[in-house]
This record gives sequence, C-alpha cells and structure tokens, in this order.
Amino acid sequence: MSDLTEDLLTLGREWSTHTPDDLAERVLTEIARRDRHPARRLRWRRWVMAILAALAALGIAAAVSAPVRAAVVRILTFGGVEVRSGAGPTPAASPMLPGEHPTTLAAASAQAGFRVRVPAALGTPDQITISDANVVSLRYERPTGLVQIDEFAADSRVMFEKFAVMGSAQRVSVNGTDAYWFEDPTVSIYVGPDGAADPATTRALNGSLLWISDGVTFRLDGIRPSAAAVAVASNMT
Repeated sequence: MSDLTEDLLTLGREWSTHTPDDLAERVLTEIARRDRHPARRLRWRRWVMAILAALAALGIAAAVSAPVRAAVVRILTFGGVEVRSGAGPTPAASPMLPGEHPTTLAAASAQAGFRVRVPAALGTPDQITISDANVVSLRYERPTGLVQIDEFAADSRVMFEKFAVMGSAQRVSVNGTDAYWFEDPTVSIYVGPDGAADPATTRALNGSLLWISDGVTFRLDGIRPSAAAVAVASNMT
C-alpha cells in the first residue's frame, strides 16, 4: 500500500492536463440532469465523493481551473447539512444557536413540529434546548465528555455547514437507511435563512454521526467508535 501511495503521489506531481474553460459548467450540468432521478441521486453522490477523493490523491485539483476548484469544495449535502472540505472557521468559546434556550421535551416537540426522540441508551438528557430555527439539542454530561444530539426538520435549505477532511465521511447504516460517520474532528456552523453563516454558532465536533429519519435530521456527537454511535442512533424512542 505504501508503494501504491508513492506511485499515486508521483503521478499527481507529473500529471499534465488541459482543462477546457467550460468544464465546470459541463460537469455540474450533467450531474444536475442525472440528479433529477431520485433512484440515481444517492448513487451519483457516492460517485462524486469517490472522484473527489481520487483527484485529491493525484494532486489534480491544483491543475484545474478556479471554477472547478470552487465547485468541488462541496463534498455532499445531506439532510440540510452541507459538508465542505477544509479546516473551517475557529470554534466559538461558547457556541450557541440564535435564540437558543432551555425547554422541556414536550415543549420542544410542540414548537419544532415533530416528535423529539431520545436515545434509550442514554436516558433522560441533562439539558434540552431549542433555537429560533427549531433545532432541538439534547445534552448529556458524561465522564468522557459532552454528548450532544441535534434534531431538526430536514428541508431543501442548508442549515449547517460541516467542515471535514476530504474523503473522511464514511457511509454507514442506521436502521437500514444511509447515514454518515465522521471519524476525524469536524467543525459545524449554523447558516441562517439569508444564507449567511453565524460565527457565534461555530462548534467543534469530535466523532459525529449524521442520519435522517421521518424527515428529521439527527446529528450525534461525542460517542465513539462508529459502531457505538450507530447503536445509540438505532434505538431512538
């Protein structure tokens, strides 16, 4: 494997290619056309992620035009979370979502418009909060650190940007549905309805699981390894 890695790096350094000026537009147009077919959507996203990882390994990203580099910054969008490649902004000292305040389980469900679920493995949360954007957060103070579950209605709007190392998203399964596990530390930031990211909401995540159930996006942070996180996520009541 080390020999293969070195061969790929050498190939990337020596690779020379001509990039048409309209390559970005042609690629994105073709992906958008195919993405209209629901049965193909997830498969195309997987292919795009694989291609991006291959380009990064070969060092080709530096050889293509600026529009193409701008286009490949976004790795995937899943359940209102847009995953981007990079270190991301510096986490806030005390990250808090706009209008976030303590609440009860019943009140959170009533305001958010969906039934807030609690992980059976963790029991009653130490704190429940809800924000103006109807993001419900369950927090657990554990000996190993804070465990947090965020729940919000998934729609067409990007509500969070997650910054991660390219290729670090691992596809797993939660109760038979696709989910994504991020082994490496990531950074999450809230994006308002106007499309602007709010620096005061920037939060560092260390091992996070992202999945969707009944139109609600769930994000679990603070449980490791991935098998343990999936086990918690698979039994939300």
